[in-house]
Amino acid sequence: EQQQLLVTAWYSDGSRRDVTRLSTFQSNESAIASVNADGLISAGTITGDAAVMARFLDQITVCNIAVPLAGEVSPEYYKKLPQKNFIDKHVWQKLERLRLYPSEPASDQRFLRRATIDIIGRVPTPAETRSFLKDGSPQKREQLVDRLLTEPEFAEHWANKWADLLRPNPYHVGIKATLNYDYWIRDSFRKNKPLDQFARELISAKGSTFRNGAVTMFRDRRSPEDLTVIVSQLFLGVRLECARCHHHPFEVWGQDDFYSFAAYFAQVGRKGTGISAPISGSEEFIFNRPGRSVKHPLTGETMKPRPLIGTAPPIAEGEDPRAVLAAWITADENPYFSKVMVNRVWADLMGRGIVDPVDDLRGTNPPSNGPLLDALAADFRTQKYDLKKLIRRIATSHVYGLSSIPNERNLVDTRNYSRYYRQRLRAEVLLDTITAITQVPETFAAMPAGSLATELWTHRIESIFLDAFGRPDPNQDPPCERTGDTTIVQALHLMNAPHLYSKATSDAGRPAK
Repeated sequence: EQQQLLVTAWYSDGSRRDVTRLSTFQSNESAIASVNADGLISAGTITGDAAVMARFLDQITVCNIAVPLAGEVSPEYYKKLPQKNFIDKHVWQKLERLRLYPSEPASDQRFLRRATIDIIGRVPTPAETRSFLKDGSPQKREQLVDRLLTEPEFAEHWANKWADLLRPNPYHVGIKATLNYDYWIRDSFRKNKPLDQFARELISAKGSTFRNGAVTMFRDRRSPEDLTVIVSQLFLGVRLECARCHHHPFEVWGQDDFYSFAAYFAQVGRKGTGISAPISGSEEFIFNRPGRSVKHPLTGETMKPRPLIGTAPPIAEGEDPRAVLAAWITADENPYFSKVMVNRVWADLMGRGIVDPVDDLRGTNPPSNGPLLDALAADFRTQKYDLKKLIRRIATSHVYGLSSIPNERNLVDTRNYSRYYRQRLRAEVLLDTITAITQVPETFAAMPAGSLATELWTHRIESIFLDAFGRPDPNQDPPCERTGDTTIVQALHLMNAPHLYSKATSDAGRPAK
């Protein structure tokens, strides 16, 4: 089928005009729905959703297109599907719209392995497996999730994920500062600190890099512009980097927005010897230093701090602008914070974000299931930004427990969660799994004996295995998003690495015993 778009411009004097022929069009999924220069949409042969952008001057808008799978399905089928919580309802509604069927539930042994790996970053032990499979309780999956959320490995696993997004190069900021930063991150997850509190403490951090690890972000990122990029991407899911130099081509953000946001970091003061890479071992103090400002690079105008949307409380005399910014970011009225947080966790557990990439929330990159994302974000706010409660909500849904094996009416689906999307294990999880199975401990430099890979405080600790399986480059600036790609290097490493061979053949290992 085809559909012609009509683009109307509304002007400030109340007039309107058909500007279709003056607009440009672009589809984010041309294989699903393509669009020509005149705004004519043509459906492809692939089932799914597409967002078609129309742009006139500096204004953009999006038309969302759905192409359902051929064939008729009965509405009664979807009404009979199990609903353990609101997640299932929203997923079933989307599948019905696209005429997709969900896969069958995963077997108990697969669910046990999946949940244990996803929630605490390790494989289940033989004893845990036997106990779970013998359990006849109809609530055993929910009980498993509750138990896993209390395990000590939970904090290390999820802190390791956030360390990717925050961890600096120790050769740039110093070893002690990096170690303190890692401790602050891990301690926050050990205490199950609400994620809004985690964000506020980090964005407004003050003090010594030797005493408060959170201030290391301001030792690493030393300009208001660099801080704007990392804070907006991590805690708002908005990539402002393009707006640093020009108007964002696919969004509403321009240089005024970028440098008004950067003005919140203008007064970050530093005292100490600063950066002296590759050592940078000295102590540095971060504090509020009034009197500094950010100027627009083109106009030279002094920019006043202003949030991206809505309004933020006024900044009192002597008050740190970062504290005001942190309060605006984590306010219940700000839709971006809760959405990007739940989207990250959803992607970790379900294999793909509702918005993908997970930190690129914009009109031209719409969610695959907008009502689901909104419902998760609202529930997250209601639960006071508690990470464990969010994970429990997702992991106890029927959708999370689906098999990864497709059926004839969801084989084409890669975005709507009609089945579980398989993931390659994270590098640290895979290495710790090999260690657990062989029962031969791993040895890492600069770590206590018996340490796990998920406990490493820097990517500078040498490990050919971890490098092969995709841990971030230690020279790369955070945030570092990993990919789950499989490579020939990984296959060759598993077949030929002397280190892994020694684990399998050790006289002290499980095979020998």
